Amino acid sequence: MELRPEHACQVAELHISGIATGFISSLGSDFVSVLYETIAESKFGFGLVAENKEKIAGFVVLTPNIHKLYKSVVFKRGWYFAFLLAGKMFSIRRIKKILETIFYPSRVKNIVVPDAELLSIVVAPESRGKGLSSMLIREGFERCQGKGIDRVKVLVGADNKAANSLYLKCGFQLVGQMENHGVVSNVYVARTDHFEHC
Repeated sequence: MELRPEHACQVAELHISGIATGFISSLGSDFVSVLYETIAESKFGFGLVAENKEKIAGFVVLTPNIHKLYKSVVFKRGWYFAFLLAGKMFSIRRIKKILETIFYPSRVKNIVVPDAELLSIVVAPESRGKGLSSMLIREGFERCQGKGIDRVKVLVGADNKAANSLYLKCGFQLVGQMENHGVVSNVYVARTDHFEHC
């Protein structure tokens, strides 16, 4: 099922529990919910959700162009994000991380990568081990092909063994590494028509 704005709260909850150490998760459920709602409404964001008994069991979110997605998100709800972040900004470390998030696309350009990106994928603990992650990526790739996107990148913590294994299984190839938020991340790229082993 296509990601829709009404899925935002459940998707945010899954994101925060599944990517607990991520910087976005540290900004709180209100911020993450509004972020996913805005991405679902943007022409530069799209995704899929898998449901189990009317509860979201997993999701994947992609963008054809990370630069344009950031611009559309800021243009549509920048004032609201600023309001939500106002109480969290009184930290040099947090400000640095926010700036790293905003400007990371220009830093990753040191590596030859496509503009399109797999932004996040999470499967609920009770739904893991059933091939749902692979299915979400495969269907995400199919949506990409329908939009004329032939290659997609993804960033993942180098120490996240499960995620790295998943991406390699689904045809992603390691093209480099970069440091983001003080963590070394692997940068992978995949062709969207190469998912037969996923």
